[in-house]
Amino acid sequence: MTAILAALIAMAGAVIVGYATQFVAEDYRRFRNGSALAAGLAGELGSYAGAAPELRNGLVMIVAMIKNGQRDLEALRPVERPVDLYFEEVVGDLGLLGASLVEDVVLVYSNLRAFRMALEIIATGHKEMKDQEVIYRCQKCLEALDRASERGTTLVESLRARAAERFKLHLPWDT
Repeated sequence: MTAILAALIAMAGAVIVGYATQFVAEDYRRFRNGSALAAGLAGELGSYAGAAPELRNGLVMIVAMIKNGQRDLEALRPVERPVDLYFEEVVGDLGLLGASLVEDVVLVYSNLRAFRMALEIIATGHKEMKDQEVIYRCQKCLEALDRASERGTTLVESLRARAAERFKLHLPWDT
């Protein structure tokens, strides 16, 4: 009887350890995937940072030119709207980052998209627009760009910090 009891205890222990190991392994896998996701998004957003001041200066210059009666927008040519290749690929996995990072990521990418759409409208339709409409649309572009830049700068640093974090085992009884 003692042998059977010992075998049952050993088997129960093995099942419990195996079960717990699966949870730890899944937690680690999700953590590792979240780190890679954070690094990728930081890289993509970081690559845009250098263009923001130039884009901003260009839009401010267009507004100033129009206000000074020098409407020469021939430099604005229609281009294919850029795509955020990495973001589009991983958008379904954003939950791996945690709620606060997801909020910032979505806010920044949504403002980038709004900026691109508004700039595309200006580039394709500026010839048919009155001066005030071009100025208004340029100002809306600037607002979207500024929102993306403001939040994006701190977001890139937060994403880099998340990517560099070390795995910590979270036990059910830890609060």
